[in-house]
Amino acid sequence: MLLKLVTWLLARDRRVKQLFLVVADTLIVLASVWLAYSIRLNTLHVPNQAQLVLILSAPVLAIPIFYSFGLYRSLIRYVGEEAIWAAFKAVGLMALLWGLLAFMTRAYGIEGVPRSVLVLTWLFTLFMVISLRFVARWFLIILSSSSVPRRHFLIYGAAEAARQVSATLQRHNPRLSILHVTDDPSLYGRLIGGNPVYPAREVPQLVRRYDIKDAIITLRYSSNEKRMSVIDSLRKHGVRVRILPAFADIVEGKHVVNMVRDIEIGDLLGREMAVPEKSLMDRNTQGKAVLITGAGGSIGSELCRQVVTLETSRLVLLESSEVALYQIVRELGDYDELEIVPVLGSVTDEELVKRIIAEHRIDTVFHAAAYKHVPLVEQNPYQGVINNALGTLSVATAVYESDAAVMVLISTDKAVWPSSVMGASKRIAELVMQDFAARAKQAGLKKAFCAVRFGNVIGSSGSVIPLFSEQIRNGGPLTLTHPEATRYFMTVSEAAQLVIQAGSIAHAAAEMSRSDGDIFLLDMGEPVLIRDLAIKMIQLSNLTICDERNPQGDIAIKVIGLRPGEKLNEVLRYSVEPPVSTVHPKISVASEPPLDALDFERLYHDLREVIAMQDHDKLVELLSKVTGLGSRANPRKDA
Repeated sequence: MLLKLVTWLLARDRRVKQLFLVVADTLIVLASVWLAYSIRLNTLHVPNQAQLVLILSAPVLAIPIFYSFGLYRSLIRYVGEEAIWAAFKAVGLMALLWGLLAFMTRAYGIEGVPRSVLVLTWLFTLFMVISLRFVARWFLIILSSSSVPRRHFLIYGAAEAARQVSATLQRHNPRLSILHVTDDPSLYGRLIGGNPVYPAREVPQLVRRYDIKDAIITLRYSSNEKRMSVIDSLRKHGVRVRILPAFADIVEGKHVVNMVRDIEIGDLLGREMAVPEKSLMDRNTQGKAVLITGAGGSIGSELCRQVVTLETSRLVLLESSEVALYQIVRELGDYDELEIVPVLGSVTDEELVKRIIAEHRIDTVFHAAAYKHVPLVEQNPYQGVINNALGTLSVATAVYESDAAVMVLISTDKAVWPSSVMGASKRIAELVMQDFAARAKQAGLKKAFCAVRFGNVIGSSGSVIPLFSEQIRNGGPLTLTHPEATRYFMTVSEAAQLVIQAGSIAHAAAEMSRSDGDIFLLDMGEPVLIRDLAIKMIQLSNLTICDERNPQGDIAIKVIGLRPGEKLNEVLRYSVEPPVSTVHPKISVASEPPLDALDFERLYHDLREVIAMQDHDKLVELLSKVTGLGSRANPRKDA
């Protein structure tokens, strides 16, 4: 019964908990005064009228004093030495003022307030006020950690900073076992906050014995060389290492961004990641020459990271941004078995693309180069169509005229019933792939042209998650386009792996002359309500939401309205017919046959002509005619 009552109380609003403490402290003060009288007089004391008035006045004095000393502001979860000291001062002041009140009302003496009653009241009140808070903390710990398995954590250091870190960690997770290591022989075998201290030389044995996965370095006054040595030694044993910044730097505002809790991808998606099938990963990459366009972008760079692990013979990176190309080449480093060739240029340069494919004897092309920020492309429609649509046409033409066997286009859910120029340009890119697949099939070529369509990728520059993370670091507010907006989400690594595997499925179909420019759909789970995502990210950062119910919260959420070209909800396919399954459970084929009535050569000619004329109205008219731009800005979720 008591456990249920405590559980119910802990689940209530903070103000309810504060009211409970006020009521409990009132009863504690009254009980302490009565108990002091009873012990002093050696009987179950029945107060007279004057004593009753004084006894009742004790909590009237005590509660404001307790409040002013912060006994109702501190959270029970973090009760510690500061709370004891605050209670000591608050109860002492209360007893002193109560004694002065008794003296001023001439209530001293056996019939009033004996001096010893003041001392006993102070002792009993102090003991019970502190005990109440620690018992409540104990209940909270028991309820929150009963189902949590015990794990071990390493702290390199044994000074005051290390003690504070270990105390904080164990307040959050009492079942966490802390092991300290140090180079100071005088501390070997001692305890810090109840946690043992070991010699630094025993780190390898400790890591193996206790299966330690995480460590914090608290060597605030050590040299960088010393810290790097410690970091390297821990990482060699597979331990995830973090460094505690100097407290002076924290006070000055440095390192605050880095102290924000890492957001776990699984927490945001709530589903398991797809496990790649090795045979599908290897088919178009192992021993092959691979070209990745847009290699410095979020999807392109992840494709690079995946491909370099697949025994590829040559990897060519085409990127128009010098900075992005430099960063991905530097990240990939040197591979003895793999030749990495960085090429600075645009996919719209058809002659450059043809030369790259021919010179490096490319087998597989992953076409990830695209402008994808909807509002920016709305403001720069010509460049968006040139890069996304005509750029895809340039690459597809070069692949068709070469010995390359596979081209995979990275598409987007915004290509379905597009409401933006960006979505329409990507839809035309999909149609380009179907056009060239039909050409290859008619010519008897075993070439695969396909598109892989999926939604938002967590961590990409176009995703809302990096924006929310930045806004949280800056103190908010989080900008929400619409309270009911939803999006599909997938991790960038999972998306890249599925793209590679979809290309292999398309290649197998092309070799059997069954490829029609398939548009592959990735299983992205259920769409995520962006507002729920924002709330979860705030909570995962150990912050609270500032709204009407909690005006003192940390981060507010501000609705700014849908921007030009944005949808309320995205869908992954045109047809209401279910997609066709493939050999991979997370990859299916959209039931969208090619548009046979479309004159592609005329389309390509008209696109170039309209762009050359810089006629916005005619561009929108052409995109609307071909893709249905704007015809269904907010399609049904079940479409």
